[in-house]
Amino acid sequence: MTISATLRRALLFLLITPIVTLLACTSSEGTQKKSTQPSTDKGVPRMTTYPIGRFAIDVPAEMKLVHQWQRLRYAEIEEFAWSGSVPRERARDEAWKKRLTEIGKLTPPKGKERVIIETREFPGLGAWARGVFYYGDYMIAKEIHFDVLFDAGMSGVWMKIHGISKEAMEKNLSNISRSYQPRRFGDLKLPPGNWFYTERGAINLPYLEQETAAARFEGHPLEVKLVIKTVETRKIEPEGHGLLGRLGALLATRFAGNVEIEKIRTGKRIVAAMPGEETILRADEDGRKELSFMWRYAGEKDSGEHPKILIEMESADGRIEEKLQIWDAILNSLKPMYGTGR
Repeated sequence: MTISATLRRALLFLLITPIVTLLACTSSEGTQKKSTQPSTDKGVPRMTTYPIGRFAIDVPAEMKLVHQWQRLRYAEIEEFAWSGSVPRERARDEAWKKRLTEIGKLTPPKGKERVIIETREFPGLGAWARGVFYYGDYMIAKEIHFDVLFDAGMSGVWMKIHGISKEAMEKNLSNISRSYQPRRFGDLKLPPGNWFYTERGAINLPYLEQETAAARFEGHPLEVKLVIKTVETRKIEPEGHGLLGRLGALLATRFAGNVEIEKIRTGKRIVAAMPGEETILRADEDGRKELSFMWRYAGEKDSGEHPKILIEMESADGRIEEKLQIWDAILNSLKPMYGTGR
């Protein structure tokens, strides 16, 4: 495991683990030092805009999107490009049969003879659509999984959900699918609406619940890696339980083991009008140094417009000023995409 991965795991563990006793004596440690002002726009790298969920962020043009994952109203959404080397009808049939084969290898719950409960077609949903109900967990006979594959034109889309009511799941996925619009790369000019952006499309539905979007970027010449995640939150975070408070506890208790941690920049930082917290750290383990950049906004309860947001960047040590410019450019670019579609 890399140093930055060790540090990140420690920080994230502290972010989700109740350590009230530690916080009582260390929660202000991370906020006492004045934060260095973010760099100016001078030297900002060439950037590419990526919409992710209900936000958009600029990423250095050299970086590539490695993976984007999203969940909307309990449904996981997975998109893929159709193969250009085979007819569309064949490509759809192959994707469908491959998924049925994977499902068929699962173990049915006790008392059930087979995993697959039912398959059906959905006329009027895109150019073509099929769905399958099945038992996805052999330990839970009451729980039903429902996967739908539909042809959205420029891409194929899998939507997956699980629950106990076939009717409710079918209604939910049908609503999401019909609200889906395919989107070409770089196209952010959609009509006004309540858009939730996926990797290859967008869904025009307002926030309800269970909404998450995440993306990972790699491939920069400076070997920086970037992750952004937004997720709904069900509770208000207590004072002192944020990134800075937990960092103080981490340093006071040496929770990161033998990794020495140097603060480069820590403090409160407003991004896209959201009052978050920032840490930029150098981790040193036996002379091997890595950089860790984190910005976190705790979010508002049950809000699609103000979800919990975590942005992370990591790299080996060196060329810190260039990396600070990249980091500041990324944070300064974050903007909401809800409401106008632009």
